[in-house]
Amino acid sequence: MTLKTEPGIPKSVKLFAWLLIAAGSFFFYVYTFNPGIIFPASDLNTYSAKLGFGSTGVRILGAVLALLISVLANNSRWLFITLVCRIFVEAGDIAVGYVLDGVTKNTYALIILVGFEVWAVVKIWKAK
Repeated sequence: MTLKTEPGIPKSVKLFAWLLIAAGSFFFYVYTFNPGIIFPASDLNTYSAKLGFGSTGVRILGAVLALLISVLANNSRWLFITLVCRIFVEAGDIAVGYVLDGVTKNTYALIILVGFEVWAVVKIWKAK
């Protein structure tokens, strides 16, 4: 079974990817430069906290860059693998969040995001 790539990325998936790029750019800024916007109780006075937020920001930026390259190249194979990787990472975020804080609003938001990404992966897979 091979991934069909013609005629490129479906329009609805491409729109979704652009939304992910915009949201990811915002969250890169927040996590890297101003985490207090989303996490007002966070203590950014320790090296561990700064490293954690900074490395999360870089991870987000890497995903944004992969999405951007995939969409600009109109390459559904690249977008497919990028989304599969994002699903895997976000599943890990759900698990870590659950272990640390239990079920929170963030848990539900990530589950919804993973659902949309699974939809996009299936749509790319089925594209003819």
